[in-house]
Amino acid sequence: MAQTSEHSHVVLSPPVDKRDELLLKIRGQTAHLPDLRPIFQDWKGISHRHVSPWLEPLRDTVNQKIQSLSFSTEKQKRLERTDFALFTALWWPDTSPECLETLAYLVIWLFTWDDEIDEPSGAYSESLSGAQTYRDQTLRFVNSCLGLTDTAQGEHDLKPQSHIVQSFDVIGYALRSFYNESQLRRFGDEIERFMRASEVEQLGRLRGEIPTLDEYWSFRLGTSAVYIGSAVGEYSMAAHLPLHVMNSSAMCALWDETNIIISITNDLLSLRKEIKLGCLDSIVPLTFATTMDMNEAMALSVAALQASKKRFDEAARELLSEEPRLEPEVQEKIREFIEIQRSNCVGNLIWSLETKRYDVSGVRNNDQSIDFSL
Repeated sequence: MAQTSEHSHVVLSPPVDKRDELLLKIRGQTAHLPDLRPIFQDWKGISHRHVSPWLEPLRDTVNQKIQSLSFSTEKQKRLERTDFALFTALWWPDTSPECLETLAYLVIWLFTWDDEIDEPSGAYSESLSGAQTYRDQTLRFVNSCLGLTDTAQGEHDLKPQSHIVQSFDVIGYALRSFYNESQLRRFGDEIERFMRASEVEQLGRLRGEIPTLDEYWSFRLGTSAVYIGSAVGEYSMAAHLPLHVMNSSAMCALWDETNIIISITNDLLSLRKEIKLGCLDSIVPLTFATTMDMNEAMALSVAALQASKKRFDEAARELLSEEPRLEPEVQEKIREFIEIQRSNCVGNLIWSLETKRYDVSGVRNNDQSIDFSL
């Protein structure tokens, strides 16, 4: 009788993807999310909600814009529940109704553009080549709308196939009607940074790679699109700050910390939703990958948020310390710009807590912290 190999009955399982392996370790864990509002208690908008008085009429405008983009009924309702009007009215509460409308269109454009690549159901989520074509066509059209391309190329790209890309036209023309060339180029550069970071993030995800925290931050500050929000700060306040002020190290630090604050806030509040969708590219899962302790990962992420807020205040003080050398009108505009950046941070937090975009639910404790299962 022939001998049967002792391994002949063993069925080999396919190798486990590193990302799936980490996801399995995270699922079932309990996360403790402290109340983040006290971190910003000395900033406007925490003790009393600071929101644009034009919120309600803006909601009608936003919903009309969403309906014009021809999404499925399900996606349209989901986008309406996201409440982009509240987002815009909290980020830029003191701007004019005309600027507020343009900024709302920009917010809708950024969210819907990113969904095509970032969401599992997005048209280009699993296609790097398709996404790259989408990114390249978007950049050409954006630069055309901003007047940053030659006429021949601009005419060629005025009618992109994507209705999402096309919807940038009203945004670009509004910015072009007010911004000077350096402001337009700064904005255009931030759109390009956003697109290139999107490519890096998608490539790593499709390869099944788990980035280190340093690698994560190298693309996260681009994919967050927060720099784009900072690049329309002057538009929201109808100002042209001096180039040397906008290029100063203190201003760059202010932009960086605004970005880090908003990115960590989003990562913490969206954790449950992201894990449910199988998404790992955020600060808590990547910290957990090194600590293997969810409580520690959450605590370290909150500590990073607190440290960034402290660095923001230091950058603001440094920026204001240069005031004696500047005209009084410029000094006042710098203070206003700093307050807009703070509104971006606080507004983002309040919007995240008030809307249903993130599933921030669980057992609420007396100190307003939340414990929830992943």
